[in-house]
Amino acid sequence: MAIILIWENDPGAGGFAIADQPDIKKPPFKFGFPLPALLPSLDTTTEEFRYWIAAEALRRGADFWGPKVTARPAWYCGTELEVRLDVGPRWDANYERLALNFFHGVLSSGVNIYAAASGDMLCHELGHAMLDAIQDRLWHTVYKEVDAFHESFGDVSAILCALQIPTMRRSILTYTGPNLYRDSKLSRIAEQFGAGLHAQDPAEAYPNCLRNAWNSFYYVRPDLLPGWAHITQLSSERHSFSRIFTGALFEILAGMLTVHAANSLAPTPAELLDVTMDMRDIMAAAVVSAPIDTGYYALVAAEMVLASETKNPAYPAVFCTAFVGRLILSLASASAIMEMLTTGPNAGARRAPTRSRTANIKPGHQSYTPVFSPLPSERFGLGEDLYVEMPADAVDSSARSATREGDSIEPLNSEAAATLFVAELFALGLVDTDADRDDDDGKKNEERVLERTTHRLKRVGKQLRLIRIRISCRSEHACSWA
Repeated sequence: MAIILIWENDPGAGGFAIADQPDIKKPPFKFGFPLPALLPSLDTTTEEFRYWIAAEALRRGADFWGPKVTARPAWYCGTELEVRLDVGPRWDANYERLALNFFHGVLSSGVNIYAAASGDMLCHELGHAMLDAIQDRLWHTVYKEVDAFHESFGDVSAILCALQIPTMRRSILTYTGPNLYRDSKLSRIAEQFGAGLHAQDPAEAYPNCLRNAWNSFYYVRPDLLPGWAHITQLSSERHSFSRIFTGALFEILAGMLTVHAANSLAPTPAELLDVTMDMRDIMAAAVVSAPIDTGYYALVAAEMVLASETKNPAYPAVFCTAFVGRLILSLASASAIMEMLTTGPNAGARRAPTRSRTANIKPGHQSYTPVFSPLPSERFGLGEDLYVEMPADAVDSSARSATREGDSIEPLNSEAAATLFVAELFALGLVDTDADRDDDDGKKNEERVLERTTHRLKRVGKQLRLIRIRISCRSEHACSWA
């Protein structure tokens, strides 16, 4: 098999690795790349080099997450996912179920920064696709915590996929030593892309990365936050809000390594690989079993605690400590989970995440039957009610996030949470309001890709519905990402 040269995770971080030339058509998770296929190159400035960077990163990511897709044979929309490596000039990348789309940003000097040159960007967008294949019910949900979790899943996907490269595991442990939870090339997501965006607008990215999993953000209910804030502050915008959960999971990954390692002061690359697999399995199990509701962070966090016990009896304490510290789980919720695990009828035994739960805390289960519920038209300037997808079944769970004082906080009711989400979409121009457009109106696919909207209105029978089109890397504060 031919050998290619790749970045370990991002051109901004430096560091090369050697990899086998990937098979992009390997089933079941095939990729449709632009034709003709390009020959590998050692010149990092070339289209050929970027082509194989993308092919290798996406293949590696699909091979990593693929075993956790059990609800369908492959991608949400079939066996092959189209990959568009350079759609055009814009600081963006997105997933739209049929394809992964990558753009390039242009610096004031005229230099292009290609999203598809970064393993972090590639594996983040792939994370959206894999989460959609694992749990597709999150796609149309109109709750901010669900939307932000999708982004967190993407960033954690970038971290876990990077750690599948042997040289990355060795180099990161050499740098961090036993404390993986540090500012490093692993924690810094999309260094080159972020630095380029920062040069265009310092409010939108850090000087050295797009986002950093090493952070101190903690949970605040989304309706109590501004809709946008400077990169150094927290807002309810999905990428900003996602950093709460990403920071917690990065903390947890470090804690998992500590309790898993034979020598906690000298963990090995092989042990680090082990915990990436454990984290993958825990995350996948949790998103399958977690009920979908407005307080999704607490619900999915509780499921992760429960799922972690099936991997290592020391893991639940690690998860609870981080989630409580970030206020994702209240102390009362975490205590109830830990009590159930330590004193329940099957305490100490390894159990499936779908096991029955005590009456004290029920992070699941919810039989999901989606319904389209109306939101009042006057809020959105429409002449009729707008129907959005919501879970029809009540969530039987006492898992709650916390206030700064540590008290459990009740989540927003469904209508209030949906109204908050949808109102911001309209305010930011992210909704295509042509409800009567014909999807076969002759508009080319490449023109559709260039649209900036994430949702559209669609008439279904007598209902005017809000439908998701894509999940975009662009900030919802859309003024600076042209």
